[in-house]
Amino acid sequence: MMIVGLDIGASMAKAVVIDKNLKIIDRCIIPVDKPKTTALKILSGFLSRFAVQAVAVSGGGSRLIDNKILGLPVRRINEIKAIGLGGLLLSQRDKGLVVSAGTGTALVAAYEKGKIVKHVGGTGVGGGTILGLSRRILNIVEFEVLENIALKGNSNRVDLTVGDIVGGSVGIMPAEATASNFGKLTRNSSINDVAAGIFNMVSQTIGVITAMAAKAYNLEDSVVIVGMLAKSRLFSKIVRETTELFGIKALIPENCELFGALGAAASII
Repeated sequence: MMIVGLDIGASMAKAVVIDKNLKIIDRCIIPVDKPKTTALKILSGFLSRFAVQAVAVSGGGSRLIDNKILGLPVRRINEIKAIGLGGLLLSQRDKGLVVSAGTGTALVAAYEKGKIVKHVGGTGVGGGTILGLSRRILNIVEFEVLENIALKGNSNRVDLTVGDIVGGSVGIMPAEATASNFGKLTRNSSINDVAAGIFNMVSQTIGVITAMAAKAYNLEDSVVIVGMLAKSRLFSKIVRETTELFGIKALIPENCELFGALGAAASII
């Protein structure tokens, strides 16, 4: 029994083929043009290689997919369920706070191997924020280019730190912790440092709300961060450092970008 899971997001479509044991047999990630056209393109490629029984779709673009596609029945899976179940499967955990870091960010508390999922909330800050600010401020439109530039920069040259303000640490915040994102930004700030500051602001924002939500839902030991943004080495470094300030160690599992597609497909097996 082969099932295709499709996660059609705001900018990227992620897809998997899984078997009855929930093993990922194949995968595909492509930019979204039109949701229906993108789904047809992905599924056509899979059908040329696999005997597929059904298609499960999730994500914002799933509402635009017909009830049948290329002759196969389509099941729509609630996005919150797909996030929670997919995050637990990738992390091999029975419960956890699953943080979907994509264009924006959603937080889902999942329990009992995904049988119970609760939408905690989220933030409009995410990968879309990074790219939007980059286009407007730096005239850089490609994520990989921006990240490489940011890796050469130092966010402390554009951000005010706790040490800058009080001369040392405060409470649980060390002197090097950010007190104000872009608090030192000037017209003479370098492109590298501004790029680093953009990454720092978005990553720290997600890290802080993740830590607060984990504490509120008693999931401090079970935080799983997934999504396309989680593939970024700079984002993953900063978000881990941020959550660790609050005593929380976040896991970013292998294949973290496939969580929604996996969760959708697993929901119908």
